[in-house]
Amino acid sequence: MVQSELYRRGYEQLKAGNYDEAKRLFLAHEEKAGTASETQALLRQAAASLAKSDLEGAAKVYEQLLERNPSLPEIYLGLTRISLFLGQLDAARVHATAAVRLGPELGLAWTLLGLVHEAEGDVAGALPHLSKATELSPSVFLCQFNLGRVLGVAGRPTEAIAALTRAVELEPGNPDGFYTLGIVYKQARQYENSLRSFEKAKDLAPKNVDYWATLADVLFEVREFQAARDILDRGLAACGEHPALLEKALATAMMLSDNAGAIRYVERELKVVPNHEQGWINLANLALLEKDFDKSEKAARELLRRNPESWEAWYHLGNLFEAVPDEAKAEEAYRKAVELAPDNWKPLTNLAGLLIQMESRAKNAEAVPLLEQAALIAPKGEWRVQYNLALAYTKLGKRERALELARRIVREAPAGDATAEEARKLESNLLEAAQ
Repeated sequence: MVQSELYRRGYEQLKAGNYDEAKRLFLAHEEKAGTASETQALLRQAAASLAKSDLEGAAKVYEQLLERNPSLPEIYLGLTRISLFLGQLDAARVHATAAVRLGPELGLAWTLLGLVHEAEGDVAGALPHLSKATELSPSVFLCQFNLGRVLGVAGRPTEAIAALTRAVELEPGNPDGFYTLGIVYKQARQYENSLRSFEKAKDLAPKNVDYWATLADVLFEVREFQAARDILDRGLAACGEHPALLEKALATAMMLSDNAGAIRYVERELKVVPNHEQGWINLANLALLEKDFDKSEKAARELLRRNPESWEAWYHLGNLFEAVPDEAKAEEAYRKAVELAPDNWKPLTNLAGLLIQMESRAKNAEAVPLLEQAALIAPKGEWRVQYNLALAYTKLGKRERALELARRIVREAPAGDATAEEARKLESNLLEAAQ
C-alpha cells in the first residue's frame, strides 16, 4: 500500500502515543484514498473467521488491516483473542494494551486486558479491568459475563451473581451464561437457584454433557439421589452413552443401595471405555456385594488380562476367595497384591488377617511383621491394622501385648468407631481369660 503523507503523520502520532490524533489522521487517509469501506469489509471478514474458529484465516486478515490502518482498536481486539486462544500471553498483553489505548471507551478492550491478567494467574489484577469494562459497556454480554465468572473464580460468588444475572438478561438464549450463574449460585450455597440455572442451561443446550453432569452434581450434593439419577438417565438419552454421565449414574445407584442398577451402569460404561481399570474394579466389587462370585471373578480376571500389574485386581480376588471361602486361593491372590504394591497397607493388612485365621502357628507368626509394616504406612486413624495386630498377638499367646494394643484402640479411637467396639470386646475377653 502506498503510504500517503497523512498515513506517515498518523503513524508518527501513533508511535508518540497521541492516539486520538493518530486515529484522526488514519481516518482522513482512508477517506482520501477511498479505502474506508473496504477496511470495514475486511474487519467483518476477520470477525467471521474468528466466529468459525479459523484463527489462521482471521490472523492473516488482521495483518492486512494493520498495514491499512493500525489505529483501529478492533484489530487489536481480534489479535488479543487469537493470542489468548493460542496461549501466547506476551502477545496477548501487547495487543490488549494497544486496544485499551486506542479504544479506552470500549468495554470489550478492558475485558480482554482483564482476561490476559487472569490467564497469567493474576486474578486480583484482572478484576479492576473487568469492572471498568462493565461500567463502560453495561449492555455487552461478554463484559458482564466475564466479570461474574472471574468474581466466582476469586471466591466472591455473591458479587458474581449480580453481574451474571445481568449477563443472562442481556442474552437469555446463551447457555454459558446460565451455566456459569449456576456455578456461582452453587458456590454461594443457593442450591435452588443453582438448580434452576443449570436446568435452563441444559434446556438451551441439551447435547452438552457438562450441563447435565453439573446439574446432577448439585442434586447429589443436596442428597437428592433419585432426582440426580433421573437427570442422568435423561442426559444419557440426550447425549448418548457418555462415560462421565454413566460414572455419575453409577454413584447415584450406589447411594440408593441399588447394586443391580449400579452393575448395569458400569457394564454400559465398560462397553464405551473398556480400558477403564476402575470400572472393572467397580464391577468386581458390586458383583461381590450381590454374591455373584462368577461375575466378580470374571471382572477381576478381565482387568488382569488388560493389565497384569494391577494389584487392585489381585487384592479383589483375595477378598473374593476369602468370602467364598477358599483360603489357598485367597492367600495366593493377597500375596500377589503385596508383591505388586509392597507400599500399600491394604493388601498387607488383609493377607495378615487371613494368616491369623489359619491353623498354622508359622503363618500366624508371619502376620505380625506384615501388620507392623502396614502400621507404618496406614493412614492416621486406621485402627483395623492395630486391631488385627492385637488378634495376631492373641493367637500367638502374647496376651499382654494384645491387651496393650486393645486398650490403646479403645483409648484413642473416636467414639462410636466400629473397631473400637471390637477392641473393647477383645479387651474384655483377654481380661476374662486371665482370671
